[in-house]
Amino acid sequence: MATSSCTDNIKYIYQLPFFERSELCKILNQNDKWEELAGTWMKYDVLTIQSLRKEKNPTDELLTMWGHYNHTILELFVLLSRMQHYQSMVLLKSFVEEKFHKLLDNGEGNLHYRVLGKHLNKNTKDLKIGTQNFNQISPPESNAPKITVEKNAKEESHKILNQPMQAMQGIAPSNSNNLLVAPPAAANPVPASSRVPSSEKRDNGATMFRTETTIPHVPYNELTIATKNWNTYNILGKGGFGIVYRGTWKNTDVAIKRIQKRGADSDESHILQLQQSLREIKILNSYRHENILPLYAYSLDGKIPCLIYQLMKNGSLEDRLSLKHRSQPLSWIQRHEIATGIARGLQYLHTVGEKPLIHGDIKSANILLDKNLEPKIGDFGLAREGLERDSMKISKIHGTRPYLPEEFLHGRKLSTKIDTYSYGIVLFELATGLSAYDESRLENKFLKDFIDNWEDKNLSLLIDKKAGEKDKQVYNNLIVLGKWCTNRMAQNRPEMDFVFKKLNDL
Repeated sequence: MATSSCTDNIKYIYQLPFFERSELCKILNQNDKWEELAGTWMKYDVLTIQSLRKEKNPTDELLTMWGHYNHTILELFVLLSRMQHYQSMVLLKSFVEEKFHKLLDNGEGNLHYRVLGKHLNKNTKDLKIGTQNFNQISPPESNAPKITVEKNAKEESHKILNQPMQAMQGIAPSNSNNLLVAPPAAANPVPASSRVPSSEKRDNGATMFRTETTIPHVPYNELTIATKNWNTYNILGKGGFGIVYRGTWKNTDVAIKRIQKRGADSDESHILQLQQSLREIKILNSYRHENILPLYAYSLDGKIPCLIYQLMKNGSLEDRLSLKHRSQPLSWIQRHEIATGIARGLQYLHTVGEKPLIHGDIKSANILLDKNLEPKIGDFGLAREGLERDSMKISKIHGTRPYLPEEFLHGRKLSTKIDTYSYGIVLFELATGLSAYDESRLENKFLKDFIDNWEDKNLSLLIDKKAGEKDKQVYNNLIVLGKWCTNRMAQNRPEMDFVFKKLNDL
């Protein structure tokens, strides 16, 4: 164990030396005590704990995840004290101020600690821990289901967040006016109530961000210059997350998303937005592809955390189909190429790793078009690893209602076929130019229901005439493939690698 002379600058979880961290993991992995720490004291939800159970070293993964939020060793020391897990506290004692040692010395388990302490050698790397444990095993607390709907009146924006089924009727999609779409709240937050106050933490929540990444970190003042002091003329769009600005950084056109608290947003909601963005940083750092939105950099040192993306000069597919900003209609060949590009990106996400990465929120608002109309998949805040060629049951539903299949809404079954279904809805939008959700369609507000209500012989009447007459056979291809991708039965939907091959051969 490190001596006191070299522990003065060791404050955060991610700074904990290898030896102490590895021994702590050994102790908490025994009898799965990490589950009590994660569920009862760190307030992680059941889904997160189930995910951690699959790891070879769940405690280490838990510490990594918690450490991303700049939690300190003192905070962990306090939580272990509440757990009465004095065996673990011994390892951390030299990294916390002496005034907090009484939590260990005066604890109910100090007799065990003192017996164990007689045999502790700070210089040994062969510390043996017996199978005994000082604590009763208590199951992790699951978060009570709740309804949280982000709503922005101007954008008529609604998101499905942790909603029980009976509350989901009539929920509209998240319609975006902006270049980069506001992410829904993420699962497994670390509520403020579970954290020990720290005088050195910033009130703005930027210290919740911390990740090991090859993506550059940018000083906040550079972004202020890039946007001409956040000039309102540079605003590309607004959402629940804050504001997206156009800027010029390093002589490069960029879109800068400011993750700022707006209006009556709660502190917890803001933390969820930060957590969502952290997840996006990690994913976009690991999954790079021509059809995935490039993240150039991020900024955490200023009063407002920011993400810096490549500027998509043709906006979102949703905006382009609705001819927003007086844009030109997409031709049928352009629509075919966009559909192919989206499929290429999704099949990459589903097949590049040992486990498929499921995006979870594919929709036209999250498909961004560069200057050549090449589609880029954005907004990875809901992305999760799934099971290969199988589904897994999850505890919470996230996403946008008109793009989600029934087995996910009712059965909470997560698989790659969720993305396939959502992609099918996007194909319907490309074919018809209609929105995935429209209040004016009184009987069939959802586009899937609207198309299913038409007989096949009459489907040609739904063609988007704005695309022109040339190559209009693309319309039938999009409709047929869309129907296949949105099959009510998940097992009857194609995998995205097959969808891509089909489109690429047309």
